[in-house]
Amino acid sequence: MVEHAAPSALTDQKVAIVGGGVAGLSAAWHLSVNTGAHVQLFEAESRLGGHAYTTNVDGVDVDIGFMVYNETNYPNMVEWFRTLGVTQEDSDMSLSVSLDGGDTVEWSSDGLDGLFANRRQLVSPPFYRFLKDMIRFNQQAANILLLTDDDPRKHVTTAQYLREHGYSTEFAKFYVFPMMAALWSASMEDVLRFPAAQLIGFLCNHKMLQLFDRPQWKTVAGRSQQYTNLVQSILGFEAVHLDTPVHKVEKLEDQTYRLVTLRKEDGEHGSATEVSLGVFDQVVFACHPPTAHDILQRSTSVSNNPTNKEHQDHQLLLQLLAQIEYADNVVYVHSDPSLMPKRRHAWASWNCIHGRMKAVFVTYWLNRLQNLETDRDIFVSLNPHHAPEPALTHQRVILAHPQFNSKTLQAREKLGALQGKDGLWFCGAWSGYGFHEDGCRDGFRVATAINHTRMTLWQALYQRVTYDLPVAICRQLSFYFMKQAVQMGRLRLKFNDGSVVSFGDGTPCGCDTSDVTIRVFDPWFFVKLATEYDLGLARSYMAGHFIEATITLGDPIGLTRLFLLLIGNRDDNAAKAHIPRRAGRGHKYANALSNASGLVLAQMGSFVNYLRYKLTMDNSERGGSLKNIHAHYDLSNDLFKTFLDKETLMYSSAIYDAVPAPRPHSGLVFRGSLEEAQWRKLDTLLDRAQIQPGQTVLDIGFGWGGLSIHAAKKYGCKVTGITLSVEQKALAEKRVKEEGIESLITFEVVDYRTFCARKSNCGMFDRVLSCEMIEAVGHGHLVEFFWAVEQVLCRDGVLVMEAITTPEERYENYLRSTDFINTIIFPGSCCPSLHALVDAAYRGSTLTLEHVDNIGLHYAQTLAEWRRRFNAEEPFVRQLGFDDVFLRAWNYYLTYCEAGFFSQTENCLILVFARPGCKALTALCETRSVVQASPFSDKEIETFVAECK
Repeated sequence: MVEHAAPSALTDQKVAIVGGGVAGLSAAWHLSVNTGAHVQLFEAESRLGGHAYTTNVDGVDVDIGFMVYNETNYPNMVEWFRTLGVTQEDSDMSLSVSLDGGDTVEWSSDGLDGLFANRRQLVSPPFYRFLKDMIRFNQQAANILLLTDDDPRKHVTTAQYLREHGYSTEFAKFYVFPMMAALWSASMEDVLRFPAAQLIGFLCNHKMLQLFDRPQWKTVAGRSQQYTNLVQSILGFEAVHLDTPVHKVEKLEDQTYRLVTLRKEDGEHGSATEVSLGVFDQVVFACHPPTAHDILQRSTSVSNNPTNKEHQDHQLLLQLLAQIEYADNVVYVHSDPSLMPKRRHAWASWNCIHGRMKAVFVTYWLNRLQNLETDRDIFVSLNPHHAPEPALTHQRVILAHPQFNSKTLQAREKLGALQGKDGLWFCGAWSGYGFHEDGCRDGFRVATAINHTRMTLWQALYQRVTYDLPVAICRQLSFYFMKQAVQMGRLRLKFNDGSVVSFGDGTPCGCDTSDVTIRVFDPWFFVKLATEYDLGLARSYMAGHFIEATITLGDPIGLTRLFLLLIGNRDDNAAKAHIPRRAGRGHKYANALSNASGLVLAQMGSFVNYLRYKLTMDNSERGGSLKNIHAHYDLSNDLFKTFLDKETLMYSSAIYDAVPAPRPHSGLVFRGSLEEAQWRKLDTLLDRAQIQPGQTVLDIGFGWGGLSIHAAKKYGCKVTGITLSVEQKALAEKRVKEEGIESLITFEVVDYRTFCARKSNCGMFDRVLSCEMIEAVGHGHLVEFFWAVEQVLCRDGVLVMEAITTPEERYENYLRSTDFINTIIFPGSCCPSLHALVDAAYRGSTLTLEHVDNIGLHYAQTLAEWRRRFNAEEPFVRQLGFDDVFLRAWNYYLTYCEAGFFSQTENCLILVFARPGCKALTALCETRSVVQASPFSDKEIETFVAECK
């Protein structure tokens, strides 16, 4: 991610940036904003951006170089854009391949119509071999990344890999070769020689092995000139020098550098004169390595003595720069459809086209990629087989791209040892895969390294003690812990340098057999994990230190898979270690020191968190509860509207039309919408309360009024609702007014203890309803809650409570620890065990438990639907003022809870309490509305089995 350095480290330094592409701009911005260095940027062209190239076609701005990105694979750039205030919009990254004018094969990833654009492919065995190998490659290719560096199987070429693993010629011809040749503007021969591990690493990271379900790609709204103009204004126009090619760099006696350019005295045909551009302490070559080679080769300040160490280093540097090869590519901006696939329904955002005995070229369909508001098709073609029609050609430019052969890869690896030597630095997209993110990341890397090189001894020591050393120690501790904690399934950690560390044996664990991959961006992740255990994992995710790599259209479904993997291993390890207790021995209770993990640091961190929690969390009547409720429920009514159902606005588990899955499958199959399920839940609660028309009802914690309104409208009940949320009361009263039932419902902001202690309320209510409010009460106040309820219940009154509960086996440990929910999401909350509730009812009242329904699996489905709706409304959530940290925290919360209910290690219970001998309550002996839904019909079973295949 974007790194921030100490602002005082470079205040006296002058830094020259040679090149105004993405690497130069990111390095210059970082040094200027975060270090205070005096930065001057020199660009040979008349514009900034390099491949961020915006041009105008008939009044429409289009990008012809850098066009798209996504949040998963471009984290540094996305964070930088957000810091700059760059706006974005959704793009489309569909792919098509057309060989031999569409006669051999022509397909696109845009649905089945595109996949079989050439209808002959429907009956083509070679095409089905390609599809079969595509699926196999997607499942197996990542295994090469798990091999150790000294394993020779990791260092084969693409051609060797495909041959050794038995992939068909069709798979190579119809997909791998044309796509990769087009992506890197390389020849077929270059793709064949490309290291397989590098290729597969790129494809896996970008999810480009999938025909469908690719990540949501973005494009800069207003084109890439938006961000280059912003950076130029931040640097200051006096610090940016366009049309200023650096001719050479002279090293002076004081170890500084003078940059020199050539200026022509009498126009284009006059003689050139060397002109000094200034003297600098550091020089960053953010240009292409061949350009840096030419500049340094002209230097006359280095000794020509072959035995001189400085001369030897200089020659090695020149040799390495020369080996990082670039190739010029002809780029046409045009409107000629002859350079697109033959069949229009095969057209995609980027189209790989290959002819017999001709190289692959790619044509980008800008209308689709960049959401152009024009009826005219605008294309960009790289190295096409023939030039577009002159009348349809808008512009022709030359752009250079790095060539990723083995020589280039070896040279750039060796160049790392020379970075910063004598104040010379090199960065660019060539350091990675050649994309904008690679250039952006490398610019930040060099800028950060420059700042570190100029640190004082004290600053360097401070950096080592406060960051480097803790990271190194905690990394090893975390690896040790993960090795013990993840023995089933597979957890993969992927780092910025492309390395991968895996844990687990790959046996099924969690919700499926797929690997769970954590992409670690900031190694401080290990410090948070090792010092705070599960709460540290949450805080690290909120800070953006890592993501789980499985993201679908912005929805981090992979987090749920991560939690299920951890839960599955936790419970499996507990089962293996289980020793039957002797009768009467009871549970062995833990404390905050033993709740974290086997790591002493984690135990200490958890203990500190627990102490902080006990000292600061207050669920008392004297204001603590009000503060805790306000921290969550008063965030914004509009926020909750983004994901709750639109009809009831119930912020609690729904009850779906659910039936057991047909054998051999297990679990439940849920049917119907969230709205239908919430109405079913409201009916179930009122049914369990056995409400009669005209009765008086107290709704404790009425939320946005859904249950109160339903009771009043369906049964004509006189409802009183109490809450501590001002925001909820305002919206609930508005909804009551819209329904025209103000005479039946009264809402009040008051603590339940205060309300129930009023003499006027004694025995006033026939029914008390409490839907997922008990979690806010706190363990120490459960007895008080039941005492308060009994004060207001009439003699034959009934209490119906919906409660999220913790299993008895873990409850004592839970009380002696803190977690993400009761610390960050619902401050001070406690999900009691069923035993704790029954015991509190016994100690604080004469109420007896009469009936229980478990709807935990329904809650998992509810949370999954909330998560999908919330992420679909991300742009609106941002407009409400919620930032990235909040978005990550909310997604963590929704997936964290979903995994708990899905694994049935958390429960959601509907509980019915009444006094012994209650005449108003008929014994409940069935749970029709919850678990006894109509079974599948034969036709539905056939459909379900077909969908599972």
